[in-house]
Amino acid sequence: MKKNIFVIALIVSALAMIVVSCKPKPEPDPDPTPGSHWWSPDPGPGGALPTSVLPDSLTTAVTEYFTINSGENPPVFDGQFVSSPHVLIHSTNPDDTVTLYNDRYIAFFLNNGYIDFYGKQWDDEYAAYYEEAYRKLHVVGTGENFSCYYLTEGYPNGMYAKQSTVFSGKWNSSYGGLKDFQVAVILLETSGNPNLAPAGTFRVLGDGDGLAQDTNWMAKKNSEFNTVTVSDEDAFRMFRVK
Repeated sequence: MKKNIFVIALIVSALAMIVVSCKPKPEPDPDPTPGSHWWSPDPGPGGALPTSVLPDSLTTAVTEYFTINSGENPPVFDGQFVSSPHVLIHSTNPDDTVTLYNDRYIAFFLNNGYIDFYGKQWDDEYAAYYEEAYRKLHVVGTGENFSCYYLTEGYPNGMYAKQSTVFSGKWNSSYGGLKDFQVAVILLETSGNPNLAPAGTFRVLGDGDGLAQDTNWMAKKNSEFNTVTVSDEDAFRMFRVK
């Protein structure tokens, strides 16, 4: 009898271990402390853009103006580029009246199968460059077509907000840059922040002549890339309405 009880206990224990191991790994909770942070979620099946970056409810609206590439064999590229003229292709914010923006400088660097991103753009209001730097972005695509992306969370005005940023284009060494270069920025959550546009607002920008040209604009990669900090207010600046 004791032997039978011992065998049953072993079976129950084994089944419990199987159930636990089959549970999906939970997503990390957003950092509850102030200070913006970012990450690049794993791609979806077949190298699709994850729904956390582009929700199904916004796919039709965004892809009317922005090209989303997918696939598990994206081009291998890195380099420094400039989107000039950098133009607004579409915005859901009716207050956006400017269509021609200052040149957008962008750089992508290979990092063990990922892409590190560094960018800057002159801000007329602050008379200084606005900078961004993010490491290990996932890249999806097929052939010469690519998309890479990241999510940003922060607390502008002390209220939680989240947005996604997606870059798309075509890379071939014969192009002399990134062909059909575009960037989409989507405001995903605002916690009702009255200083931000409504959740679901997005902008699509790109190179006006269809080619973000290859150019060596970074004087010193390490000093420029590694010292960048982005405040919560700056991270969500383009969606500010007050």
